[in-house]
Amino acid sequence: MTGLIAENSYLIPFDWAGQNGIVITDGSLFWNQAWNSGMLLFDGTYSTYPNRYGPHTTRKFQQSGMGALPSWSEWPDSDKVDTYFDYYRGDYLYDQLEIGADFENPGRKLGFRGFKRTHGGNTGHYLHPGGGSSPIHHSYRVNYKAKKDDQKLEASAGRFVTRSGLPDSTINGLENDNILSAGFRYQRYLGNWTMNTYVGQFFEHRLVHHSSMADSNYKDINRGRINIQFDVPSGITFGLTQEYQQVSDDLHNRSLKWTKVYSAKSIGNLSLMGGVQILNSDDSFPFIWELDYLKTLGKGFIQVSSTGFPNPKHPDLDDPSDKSSFEFWSRSAIRSGISQGGIRINGLLSFVQRGIDANEDEKILFTGVDIQYRFKKGWGVYSNIITQLDSSIYGGGIGTMVVTGLHGEINLFKRSMKIDTHLWGSGTMGRLSSFGFDPIRHVPFSNTNSEWILPDKWLLHFEAKANVSGVIISYKINNILNAVSGFSNGLTDDNIWVRPNHLYPLLGRMMQFGVTWHFKN
Repeated sequence: MTGLIAENSYLIPFDWAGQNGIVITDGSLFWNQAWNSGMLLFDGTYSTYPNRYGPHTTRKFQQSGMGALPSWSEWPDSDKVDTYFDYYRGDYLYDQLEIGADFENPGRKLGFRGFKRTHGGNTGHYLHPGGGSSPIHHSYRVNYKAKKDDQKLEASAGRFVTRSGLPDSTINGLENDNILSAGFRYQRYLGNWTMNTYVGQFFEHRLVHHSSMADSNYKDINRGRINIQFDVPSGITFGLTQEYQQVSDDLHNRSLKWTKVYSAKSIGNLSLMGGVQILNSDDSFPFIWELDYLKTLGKGFIQVSSTGFPNPKHPDLDDPSDKSSFEFWSRSAIRSGISQGGIRINGLLSFVQRGIDANEDEKILFTGVDIQYRFKKGWGVYSNIITQLDSSIYGGGIGTMVVTGLHGEINLFKRSMKIDTHLWGSGTMGRLSSFGFDPIRHVPFSNTNSEWILPDKWLLHFEAKANVSGVIISYKINNILNAVSGFSNGLTDDNIWVRPNHLYPLLGRMMQFGVTWHFKN
């Protein structure tokens, strides 16, 4: 039921194919937040689920922090050509393919990616009502990077196309979504100074037909960001970020521009950043900050962090009568961990606050622990537990979420074949009946419909990957109990079916087979 896309990020899928779902990250539901995939900028209004856009884009997922620059990808150290294809096929017309090619030398790298996903859904709800055989999502991406002397450049451009059916009351709805994204980061040394520049641009053209939608016309989003930083010899960073967002449809015609001016300084284990949002911001609390303290304690660590920033409201929740199109978010967290022998334990306590006005204040409190133990070479067990300690719908309504599993390595035929196995279970306890998430508008809401309450469920999954002469062959089963229900009379529907969202049908099994092959020169 859950999985990781990045540290402190957890997936709750609405299907096993990776098309739709929600993400819990850094102590709250991930929604209406811009993010990056390498140099690509995503607006995050209706693009809240990175897995939709393919494995390569998902692996590069990075939240857009205040003044944060997208991370450089790894620089090549030799001449190399690496091409690959990654193919999976499974139940309900599931068919997924990613192909890629990287051309590398020590000063330059050029990469191409192509991705497509086909899936009917276990009730046929992803079949497009307009017919046709096109994938429910496909994308194309090019990455380029180069460095010479005192200069570095990395750039990406991509197109992401969704043409999918949607579950609806009588006939399938539809989603047609077309995203164009591009961005680059440039670094240059100017004497004792260092200049970093990032420019990102995002366009989205989205059409949804669904019985829950009053507006069935196209929505257009245009978002851009320019971030310029100067590192000076005293160790201080000065920066300026200019952003804009334009949202246009029959119900909204909103154009926002805002500028952030900030400075940062690291003092030993402490990093500080502070600034203000100015120019065309109608927010009543324009201050921004970021604090991070990291202390190593023998084989352990403790980290304290805090951020605060205004963010544009979701256009579907922007009330013109309140005369503000921004809302303030603050996030504070304490993390600690220890590693001793084969065991590693990490803990988290986070506090997130939406709004600073007493009438709008919303507090989200999370705690979690991650335990990993390697008891034999190639074998280990783990358990990850996170708990929402409040009743806010902006926390994702998960109650307590548990993921625990066993992974190990099996060697066959005198170690000529290696099989990596992974058996894990996931589930929730005490889910909030008041939580609802609208997967059409990508917003949480307070649920009052008893038929939409999501019950607690426990699921079991398995995956095996075998390396056969450099070819990775994989087999995966999501929801094992559903897959074996035909062989057991003791399993009821409550044991083998799960409802991930009020709009989506009950989710059963997914059995899939995959082949991954790299060709390196």
